[in-house]
Amino acid sequence: MTRWIISWLLAILPLVSHAAFEASVDRTRLTEGETLELTLESATANRFSQPDFSVLKELFEIRNSRQLSMMVEAEGKTQPVTRWILTLMPKRTGFVVVPPVALGTTLSEPISLRVLSASEAARDPVADIAPVFIDSEVDVENPYVQAQVLLTLRVYHSVSLYDDSTLSGLSIPQARVESLGPPRHYERQINGVRHGVIEVRYAIFAQQSGSLEIPSQLFSATILQPRNPDERFSARTGKVVQVRSPSIMLTVRPVPDAYPRGAPWLPARDLALTQQWQPDPGVDLLAGEPLTRTLTVEAEGLTASQLPTLQSVLSGADRNLRQYADQPRLDNQVRDIGIRGKRQDSSALVAQQDGTFALPALELHWWDTTQDRLRTSRLEPVVLNVRSDDSYATEGATEPAVAVQENASPPLIWPWQLACLLLSLGLVGALTLLYRAQRRLYQLHLPEEEESLDENVPDNPLGDLQAACRANHPAEARKALEVWARQQHGEGLIGLTHQYPELADALDDLNACLFGQLETPWRGKPLWRAVRMVVQSRKRASEFQPEQLGGLYPDV
Repeated sequence: MTRWIISWLLAILPLVSHAAFEASVDRTRLTEGETLELTLESATANRFSQPDFSVLKELFEIRNSRQLSMMVEAEGKTQPVTRWILTLMPKRTGFVVVPPVALGTTLSEPISLRVLSASEAARDPVADIAPVFIDSEVDVENPYVQAQVLLTLRVYHSVSLYDDSTLSGLSIPQARVESLGPPRHYERQINGVRHGVIEVRYAIFAQQSGSLEIPSQLFSATILQPRNPDERFSARTGKVVQVRSPSIMLTVRPVPDAYPRGAPWLPARDLALTQQWQPDPGVDLLAGEPLTRTLTVEAEGLTASQLPTLQSVLSGADRNLRQYADQPRLDNQVRDIGIRGKRQDSSALVAQQDGTFALPALELHWWDTTQDRLRTSRLEPVVLNVRSDDSYATEGATEPAVAVQENASPPLIWPWQLACLLLSLGLVGALTLLYRAQRRLYQLHLPEEEESLDENVPDNPLGDLQAACRANHPAEARKALEVWARQQHGEGLIGLTHQYPELADALDDLNACLFGQLETPWRGKPLWRAVRMVVQSRKRASEFQPEQLGGLYPDV
């Protein structure tokens, strides 16, 4: 009889409107005497609508019911939803069907349950699943030394937990441990029972070969105890539970014999080696002009600190090609498949004289842990053509000569020469007067008195800059200028040079001296004059701030 009812309900199931009135339970398998929660949800009902629960009383005892009205976002739209939550206890064992519940003209879906008797539950292995248990797994059990191992811990709970749950920290003496973000929370059905899942992931890097044990982790939480059914207004209490994950033993393999000796050991799932130039190295360069090269290496399964340093010019190479390296940029991206490390090495290449300079090819050996073989990433060699200032001037001055007939009489050009001479003299005089007027105006805006700076005060970048300019020390002046610029502007020296052109001109002279473009010694007076102009301009701007507006309703 029960099977016939189930078959009839499944036959009429396609005729029921699922979108209008939905039904779900927190478990489909339970033991005699246990309760379950039935959730009915409708997006078309209002707070005055009431489903017909009388069809449930034949097979279930309704212990509790409550109604909720809420706003739910679905497919980018927010809509009101009415939800009824009922606590039911089956009246018999075996296969029990939650019948369709009517809400107006719509019906909910029927749900099949399995209710075990006490004797069946004692023999059923599924019923022995604890309400809270923990599991752990790794993606590889025999990794290479310093290669990434992903450890995943999952805590399953079929009962409600308080917010005081904790998981002991993972610490392994012979390995580095990196956390892969905060815990993830989701749900999963296990043998018909809905379980909440707390997932925590780690990246482990073994530092030596041999056996490595990942110790068990302790999870502590307080579970919510059900109310006493015999006491209607009894309080719900909590119970502290502690579970441990199983320990895992790894067999760490050493560096393979096929790996090149002396090369940095890089076990990764994927590796990419790229470069960027500024300006383009394919065009002819000028001697003393800096050329910036940025080398980038990205590895899947390695941290940025494990990636080696990349150099454009090897030590002991051509002395006429100098390399000025910047600080490397390290970045780690945490993703679902682990850590992706990224390292960028930038350096300025400056040729001291003209000629052809060959940069050698760059090769980076690494071990593919996915295919278990040696691979090599390579950048082809680059040839730089550097020319001097004299060669550019000679080419610019070469023009086809005009043949002049020797027998032809020269034209009368002295009146035009006299007029050009008078115009040139007038232009020179006008430029002289304009230059003197500009100097006077500049002196009016920039008084020559020195700024009162206490050089004995520590950590005073402006005082250090003044001392470096007086001593004509370009390197110390550049360092103090960068520190002072970061204090004055959010974008540092770049923002100040865009705002004050005089400072930009003085900075160009300083950079030319540092990169070997000036043959004459550097003098710090122009730089200090430009910095003093910036200080006085910002001081005048702060003194002439607009007055604050008065209140909208002044006092009467």
